Amino acid sequence: MFQQKRIGRFLAMFLVAFTIAAQAMFVGTAAFAEDREKVSEEECNVVSAKEDQTYRQENLARIARDYQVDPEYLAYIASVEETFQLEPYELFALIAQESKYVPATNMDGGSLSYNTTQMKLATAKTAYMAITEYYHKEIPYPNGELLSADKYYATYLAGGYLKYLEDVYMNKYESYTAYRLGINGRLTFYENNGHYKSAYAVQVKSLSRSFAQ
Repeated sequence: MFQQKRIGRFLAMFLVAFTIAAQAMFVGTAAFAEDREKVSEEECNVVSAKEDQTYRQENLARIARDYQVDPEYLAYIASVEETFQLEPYELFALIAQESKYVPATNMDGGSLSYNTTQMKLATAKTAYMAITEYYHKEIPYPNGELLSADKYYATYLAGGYLKYLEDVYMNKYESYTAYRLGINGRLTFYENNGHYKSAYAVQVKSLSRSFAQ
């Protein structure tokens, strides 16, 4: 079974604030479950220690209220940001921009875009390569059924992919634009505009700042 890792002290406090006490279980494979279990207690404590200045309960409560999203899912997004050392709230913002946290599969440009992250299968395979080869984490190989059925799996892929884009391009706007338009699409955008500050990328940056306030 693919299960979410045991939520650390910070995440537990957050869930208690919303009267959520049960640990979530999700469909998937043992490899991913084992990887999540390997997250150290030290990492969980880092999340807890950063609670006051970074993932404040009032911030997360506001996002949960404004987007009508399960607080437990927001707690998981925070843990993925910590896992891949992303800037706080940027994965929150990217998902908000992609889907407003609504898990849905849509036909987009002739291929399907899955779940809250609206990632295509080809992109998911690139994300899998980055996560397993560069970041040395074991996860199930992506397929349409898994991407569509499990927003937690889709979110983990998106976090790893965003980390990969940022490590390659060293530019937030370029990374966000590449996530939305594709690796080749970002080049087309640059050729037409002379920069990578697409409306999508600017909005993601703006949302991440507003979520952190």
